[in-house]
Amino acid sequence: MRNQIESSRQHGAVTGYLEITTEGAVKPMVFPIHDEAVIGRDPQDSLEADKVVCVPDHTVSRRHARIRRRDDRYYVEDLHSFNGTFVQGKRLRPGIWHPLRDGEEFSVASAQVIFHSLIAPAPESMPTIITRVVEASDVTRFAEPAPNASAADMQRIVQKLHAMAQVSIALGVVKDRATLTEKIMNFIFELFPLAERAFVVLRDSEGQPPVPVAARRRDGGIVDPQQVRLSRTLMHEVIDNKRSVLSVDTLSDRHFGSQHSIISQAIRSVMCVPLLLEEDCLGLIQVDTSSDPYAFKEQDLEMLTGVCAEAAVALKNFQLYHDIERLLDGFVRASVQAIEERDPVTAGHSFRVAAYAEHLAKAVDQADSPELRQVTFNVDQLREIRYAALLHDFGKVGVRENVLRKEKKLHPADMALLEQRFRYARACLERQGYRRLVELHSRHELGMAEFRDAKQAMEAGMRDEYQRLDRFLEAIRRANEPSVSYREGGTELKEILDYACFEDDEAILSLLYPAESDALRVPKGCLTQEERREIEAHVADSYSFLILIPWTRDLGAVPTIAHGHHEKLDGTGYPMGLRGAQISPQTRILTICDIFDALTAGDRPYKKAVPVEQALDLIAAECRANKLDTHLFRAFVESQAWSAT
Repeated sequence: MRNQIESSRQHGAVTGYLEITTEGAVKPMVFPIHDEAVIGRDPQDSLEADKVVCVPDHTVSRRHARIRRRDDRYYVEDLHSFNGTFVQGKRLRPGIWHPLRDGEEFSVASAQVIFHSLIAPAPESMPTIITRVVEASDVTRFAEPAPNASAADMQRIVQKLHAMAQVSIALGVVKDRATLTEKIMNFIFELFPLAERAFVVLRDSEGQPPVPVAARRRDGGIVDPQQVRLSRTLMHEVIDNKRSVLSVDTLSDRHFGSQHSIISQAIRSVMCVPLLLEEDCLGLIQVDTSSDPYAFKEQDLEMLTGVCAEAAVALKNFQLYHDIERLLDGFVRASVQAIEERDPVTAGHSFRVAAYAEHLAKAVDQADSPELRQVTFNVDQLREIRYAALLHDFGKVGVRENVLRKEKKLHPADMALLEQRFRYARACLERQGYRRLVELHSRHELGMAEFRDAKQAMEAGMRDEYQRLDRFLEAIRRANEPSVSYREGGTELKEILDYACFEDDEAILSLLYPAESDALRVPKGCLTQEERREIEAHVADSYSFLILIPWTRDLGAVPTIAHGHHEKLDGTGYPMGLRGAQISPQTRILTICDIFDALTAGDRPYKKAVPVEQALDLIAAECRANKLDTHLFRAFVESQAWSAT
């Protein structure tokens, strides 16, 4: 037999042989191996004699295993045998091709087999059908030159390494998944000239069903991923078992040839590779063709596996980046929610302002007017604007509750004391009136008629004073109501401030104190100067908080944008009194949106909601006064940014 093998080897027909030892055998049986051979218990009528390895052992199935060569390598496959085929003590699953090395041992049931490889020229033809399954770790072998590699082989390896380097560089700079899948498609059709279609299938998390996210044809045609029909058997093999699969002449492959999706798309050759990162399978990439059954080779599969390894790293980075984004967004929203819960009346303000600002920024980015043509915002800058809008009032966490929730010019407790003071004044007037009546009666010893007349006159005078006090108190209540626009007043308050009555012979009771009068004279809103300074300090407090956050480079301007949202173009804003070009377009956008929502928000105890048209008129007046940006406000109106919520 060894002489036959050597003779056949010299003629280039045999490239390997098997040494098989069965139980009780004195010496091993030797079988030459050509392109393909079936290992079984009995001869096979349908196969030629040189393609059958007969092992007369009752533990061996009639068709137990198959040996097949592709290029310069042999593979062994179990054919659904009863007692199994074992490599290194591990049973092969049927349909899985295991590559054999020279001198490698494996078991066919109880028979021990040693495979020997011989050096021989590459075959002129390829096998009709082959399904190649690669373990996840087998991704770099295509770059390993054989000891006797020719110059052409080395050139091909260099080209592959160069291509993989280009893939690594290109995928390393991609910042979003859509661009990644686009680049992957381009590389696939560049690396595999015979590929006709390519698909990217991803799943959100472990255990979730895979979903096609991208599909492309070589001619540039984009296929709706939702309409893609992929073989479930193939996806199961690749994703669940984390193995790469290459099938040549797929329609004849007994593993996939019966699949409806394979038949309907007339797929002849396919490569399917998992997107693996450590033990996490993110999805798969499938490349196929319907015209050439021998379009892809083992080296192509290994190259695609390398591409998938690079893509998996990029995809995982996107997932991690997205998780960080969600974490940051959740933190920002939770922080805003916590601040706004301190003042339920203004709840939702920051979220609405963020929606208006982002909508307006997009409108400005698309504007074609000469004044706004140079103002553009990329995706990162839009995120900056949104976060700055969400956090622009964060400094209100340091504002006292009674100031933050102040509804009228006087705090409720102060107003209650003032009203109590008026009731006390009435009591003082009544006591003084009856005291004077008693003193008059004691001095003049009035008769009943005179006493009655004096009492009626005293009570009439008291009623006049009561009416005067009621008028004063009503004037205070009117003055206590805040106004949206500036309102002059104070004449009635001066009269009240000058009014006094006696508690006794020496003590004088004032109805209105100077501090209360100052609060009631506030021409706009409800805050005193001291309280307004406290509220205005929230801008600086917001900035002090935001600069403590280690923002990434693409969000680095968030503190600055939020810091200037109360600045005015004419320098009358706060806290820095910036002018004109010192205020960025992002901050100007935020200012307009903040003012609009403050005017149009639902009814509040200290003001009524202003209709949209009136709010726009008020903002337009600010623009004419050179306090707000006219061009941005025009874009705000034209885009109807307030409809973003």
